[in-house]
Amino acid sequence: MADFASFHSSVNRIPVLRASAHRLAQHTVLPGDLFLDGPAPSHDHLDPQRWSGSVDLEITVRTPLVFGEQTTTEVPVRPGRSEQRHVVDLPLDADGTVRVPPTMVKGMISRAYETFTCSRFRVFGDVENQGGFRRTADDRSVPLTYRADPAAANQLLPGRVCEIDGGRLGVEVLDGFGKNARVALIRDDLNDGHGTIVRTNHPRIQAGPGGALSDKQVFARFRQLTRHGEQVEVRLTQWKDSKNTPHLMVTGVWDEDDLEVFFQVEGSKVTHFNVWGYPCRTAPETKSAHDLFKEKTYERFFFKSAHDGHSLDGLVLPLTDEHVARYATVLRSYREQQKVPGGDKHLLNRAAATWATGSSRPLSAGDLVFVRLDMLSTSAQDGIPDTAQVIDVFPTIVGRRSYDASPRELADKQGVLPLASRKQASAADRLFGYVVPDAADGAKGGDVAARGRIIIGPVDGSRVRICTKKKVLTPLLMPKPSSARRFLTDASGGTPKNKNGGVLRRDDYFAKGQLLGTAAYPVHRRLLDGKDLDADGFPQPATRAAVLGGREQTNDAVRLTVRSWVEAGSVLRCTVSFTNLSQDELAALLWVLTPEKLVPSEEREVAGPDAVGCLRLGLGKPLGLGAVEVRIAPNGLRVRTGTDQAEGYASLSNCLGLTEPTVPTTRFPLPNEAVLLKTPWVRAMQRAAFGYTDGREVRHMSLDENKENNQTNGKTGEPHPGKGLSPRDMFGTDSGKPIIVTERQRGRAEHPQSGRRRGARR
Repeated sequence: MADFASFHSSVNRIPVLRASAHRLAQHTVLPGDLFLDGPAPSHDHLDPQRWSGSVDLEITVRTPLVFGEQTTTEVPVRPGRSEQRHVVDLPLDADGTVRVPPTMVKGMISRAYETFTCSRFRVFGDVENQGGFRRTADDRSVPLTYRADPAAANQLLPGRVCEIDGGRLGVEVLDGFGKNARVALIRDDLNDGHGTIVRTNHPRIQAGPGGALSDKQVFARFRQLTRHGEQVEVRLTQWKDSKNTPHLMVTGVWDEDDLEVFFQVEGSKVTHFNVWGYPCRTAPETKSAHDLFKEKTYERFFFKSAHDGHSLDGLVLPLTDEHVARYATVLRSYREQQKVPGGDKHLLNRAAATWATGSSRPLSAGDLVFVRLDMLSTSAQDGIPDTAQVIDVFPTIVGRRSYDASPRELADKQGVLPLASRKQASAADRLFGYVVPDAADGAKGGDVAARGRIIIGPVDGSRVRICTKKKVLTPLLMPKPSSARRFLTDASGGTPKNKNGGVLRRDDYFAKGQLLGTAAYPVHRRLLDGKDLDADGFPQPATRAAVLGGREQTNDAVRLTVRSWVEAGSVLRCTVSFTNLSQDELAALLWVLTPEKLVPSEEREVAGPDAVGCLRLGLGKPLGLGAVEVRIAPNGLRVRTGTDQAEGYASLSNCLGLTEPTVPTTRFPLPNEAVLLKTPWVRAMQRAAFGYTDGREVRHMSLDENKENNQTNGKTGEPHPGKGLSPRDMFGTDSGKPIIVTERQRGRAEHPQSGRRRGARR
């Protein structure tokens, strides 16, 4: 894999345009049985015009198939020491034949049918799975968080939480001297930062041998006098450096009537001010700024004052329950980031480290926060107006932020949440069955659950070839919806854009009007063509270690060792039985089980009528594993109508499931197929099933590419030109084109981190 070379994203999304599908169905352009919600038919009788029967399937493994229970085992790493490793083995019967759970096949088919019919998500959020890599249950009702662009700090104001009328919380905005000097720096690094340490006139410091004070002693005294959150009078020094850049920093502290000067700065237009305020130290007690991040040199000093040192009252604005809840979301996310395998291992900031997660109030009077106001108030030239509104409050000036809307809010407005009653059952719910997640008290029947009308019989694995050569997979971490770009679409199914048609800023994702897509893992056609395979026929890219800055990231604790797997070319067989399907339901089921249908029209023109697409089974889909060609066996479709079944019962000549006549699949054409094939979701489904024929690799964005893709303008926070790329839309004329992250040429002064330059203050 070559960084900064063109590629196709291995994780993408298929649009779920339920509103569009409903409109087309209401105007009979698309069949209502497939695209409108409504109760599932009952099981107490067979409708005369509906179909029952079975279909034989042949499932040909096209890329190695990995599945089974994930467990941990002790692996020796050096004499006297072992470490736990995650492993997976194929489940086997007593005779050594692979045991494929019918539920796995059912899940594959139901997922395809759900996507094809634009159905509701049948599962929403994480499920508890202590044996694998997933987290505990999460209904996604809390907004997700993301790491903010450092440039966004320019929009934040210092604030101190206070109590207002009735015990409600508010925030006093302490914006320093005003627009151009809203906060002062507190140097928090002994060896780095503005100014030189002054070692004289510190009578409270006990001198060492020879009577001289050390820099370390003086710096410790300075930190002792500027404790977090404790009001103190300080000397601020304002100056301009050799580049004419203005600075404002605490250089001295008043101890009663005595001023102790701790730092001497050099520059032009040096001016001193004496003000009262509050040190804001985001590092936990006894820790310093560089313990949070190595490059972090400064903390902040909050104050509100006239230039003559006269203290002023800051504007007090109310905080709502939503502000407090979102603040708690940010704190919680810091903790969660440390718990997940391979998660953030930075020291927790003060607010996150000290908050008791069970506490209902993450904010209390006296807490120091960073405040984001509405844009009009933030940019006001004559001070903050009384009409200002708080948008958010944060524990740090740079760090994690909460999106505006939670995934659940978007899903609710989109109509894709799992059903809450029988009337909300979508096509996939009616066919495969459902359980209402939170049934109402007193609910019964279809308002609680409904049995599906599809049954997957035993899976025959007698023709499966098993390989037991171990493979250590590239890290398979949890999906990160907070990354946003590969999970969201606009109302047309495409990548969300700003009002000018450009790339969105990070904080503009998970916003009103955006839709959730269903996850898709495009087929790796290079693997199907026999390329990029090792001597055992296993994909070489699937076992690569991640690379950052040219160095392999060999953390085997987050890698899965495959101890047995199904070889490509193996064939599985099973029979799918169904009852009481409408003509359109059966047509749609047969459509997703016909691999020739899963090919984009533009690719069929080149590849010809024999081209096929694949569905996906098992683990490692982003790595290209588990591509399977699912097709109906010759003479494999057997069906009867309800009328035929009734006649068989009446004459005692037949019964349900005994014998049905074979019927060609062409007997059940999809109504208005030409219209359906033009919809964004079907075109995207075909692209994911077929993959790409240009020979480009299908892969994740590398760590270095991801860092480059997140580069932003340090002043505006807007993505740099050509950055902020999302996976390519999988429908439309450009769906087959790769993407490329170009490596920007940096000047000598630029810092490689997102939105920052060397020497930027933190």
